Amino acid sequence: MWALVAAAFGASVAGLDPNLLEEGIVVHAAERMAGGEHLFRDIVLFTAPLPYELLALLFRLFGENLLAARAAVVVLQALAAGALFLCARRAGLGAAAHAVAATAAAAPPLLVPLLSTFFYTTLAFYFGVFAVCAACFSTRSHAAACAAGALVGSVALCKQHTGVLLAAALVPGLWLTAPVGSRISRLRDYAVGGVGMALATLALYAARGDLGTLWRAQVELPLALAGTRSFATQFLRLWPPGALDPTSSGLFSLYSPSLYTALYGFRVEPRIVLATQLLYALPFFALAATAVRALPIFSRPHPIVWLHAALLLAMTANLYPRPDWGHLYIALVPALVQLLLLPASSAPGVRREPALRSAAAVYVAGALLCAGIWAAFSLRAIAGDPPLGPRVPLRPVSYANRTPALKRVMDYLMPRLTPGEAMFVPRQEPLLYFATGTRNPTPFPGVLPGLRELQEPIILPALEHVRFVVMSDLDQPSHTYYREELPGVQAYLERHFAIPREYPLDDYTWIFVLERGPDQGEDVIDLIDERPRARGFVRDEHGVVRDSSLPLPRLGSRQLMRPLPIPLGPHGGGVDYDLVVPPGATFRAAVGYWALAAIDHQYLHSPGGRVAATIASDGGVEEIASVDYSEQWWPGRQWTPIAVDLSRWAGQRVTLRLELRSDLEILPEHRMSWWGSPRITVGGKPASAFHAEPPGMPR
Repeated sequence: MWALVAAAFGASVAGLDPNLLEEGIVVHAAERMAGGEHLFRDIVLFTAPLPYELLALLFRLFGENLLAARAAVVVLQALAAGALFLCARRAGLGAAAHAVAATAAAAPPLLVPLLSTFFYTTLAFYFGVFAVCAACFSTRSHAAACAAGALVGSVALCKQHTGVLLAAALVPGLWLTAPVGSRISRLRDYAVGGVGMALATLALYAARGDLGTLWRAQVELPLALAGTRSFATQFLRLWPPGALDPTSSGLFSLYSPSLYTALYGFRVEPRIVLATQLLYALPFFALAATAVRALPIFSRPHPIVWLHAALLLAMTANLYPRPDWGHLYIALVPALVQLLLLPASSAPGVRREPALRSAAAVYVAGALLCAGIWAAFSLRAIAGDPPLGPRVPLRPVSYANRTPALKRVMDYLMPRLTPGEAMFVPRQEPLLYFATGTRNPTPFPGVLPGLRELQEPIILPALEHVRFVVMSDLDQPSHTYYREELPGVQAYLERHFAIPREYPLDDYTWIFVLERGPDQGEDVIDLIDERPRARGFVRDEHGVVRDSSLPLPRLGSRQLMRPLPIPLGPHGGGVDYDLVVPPGATFRAAVGYWALAAIDHQYLHSPGGRVAATIASDGGVEEIASVDYSEQWWPGRQWTPIAVDLSRWAGQRVTLRLELRSDLEILPEHRMSWWGSPRITVGGKPASAFHAEPPGMPR
């Protein structure tokens, strides 16, 4: 019965919310594998192979259908809820076993979206549940101990460090729970199962001739990535209750549960901060309660308490080094289950359950079921029409997916793409390859942080044959920037690609299409790279220029442009560069994008003023380009491009000034401006000096 209930909850969200990154990586790789490519040889990944191999097998059996992947997760969800109920009943928990099962059954809608997606952490959790349940029966069965080892091996084949930690954490529990005379044999059976799974994997890849690539992907790449700490973020503060941590206030994703965000939009309120702190503390509280339960003043715990504590420890470890919701969700179910299992006792004669404990268990089960039903119906009520076409028939519930952005990408691309055409998705949305039926010309489903030398020599030649690029506008100030991970790729895109003129850009544009256009020329002086050697200045309340050394934030890129921040005083400011103009040079930049984000703040462009570029040389000072933002105009939701021919100054040492001037006093909250990807190029599309008109929006 509980397996059916869990299946119903899983099915209620199985058709919701396409997951562009986590599920997209597995789906994209499995589609390529089903087409004959080899994992780790033709597709470069550093995560473990089982999810990809399993989904590729499902695609071969049932066709390349995303719903087949979601259906497989529903089956695992149902089996996990049933297995936990079985173990809890075997431990003599009585009514509390129903609360345990309800926790697992109602989790998919309450912890949306990852528990309903075909993702390696999701599969690692379910296989971990099966391993613990098999271990519960190992006291009487050699086969169960062997199965527990094989299932722990499956966890490691989904997520390496989680499987290794679970393997080690289960050993003390197996030792304590096995009959005294059978402890060595039970641990031997457990080891045989795990080693057997490892040997079977090695044999499979050896038969394919991919043993070397398996070693590289599972050992060398993870070790290289471990040294970069690109995924690390600070753990949010849990005290005082309800108080937002100033050091991580910009990491709003830490404080905003996915379900709350989907239903009510993105807001960080004191009650949400408090609830989030409690949820983050729950796994640690459950581990501490387990340690207290082990004290001799209590009856001896049932073996399941120790065995399930190993699963909780392994899942809680996923909070390090990056404690976001994508790692917390996988620890919440075992944390609550562990608290429900603590009363289980091995003391003889302890079978009758106190009435109060039974009533509490029934209340917990009922509350979880009601909450799960409410969440499932609420999610379906807000879900929109599928934005990604017939290959991804999933209705969006998250805010980003419900905006028109994804549908605009599909509407622009599908009439223009040819079947099987190469397209590039440079950041972390590989599900778009599957949705559009396009070919990834590189072996990388997404960015491998910290491994520039591996990726750029392969990506750059592949881009020569690409017409379209789909790029996310959500750069990551909290972790790393794409422009810093792969600067050569960023420079190539700026040189050869642009957002099409007819492509709609507005507040909903978090992802967009880039199309190959005229060559913009090779960068010879990147003014962002040269910023440490330039001079910043501000204009004070009297319009007098004063030097400025104010610290400036790292800003997230927008619409392909890398922002160069400049300080502003009451009447403006800017930055001066001393440089020698190369022959055939062109100054290229963009101005006027309305808002940019840093890790702890969003900065708004000054609504008025004159953005200008000037050159000072022996012949005097000349304005080479400008954009006026008068009182009637705000800066726009897109950049205003600037391109100026500098051939008149070829070979001369000049001072290039980028500035914003304003006759009206600039308010303190607007005292920073920016230029997009300012640079000096040679070759490419010819340019001449011009006065650009802004596409701004009415005030």
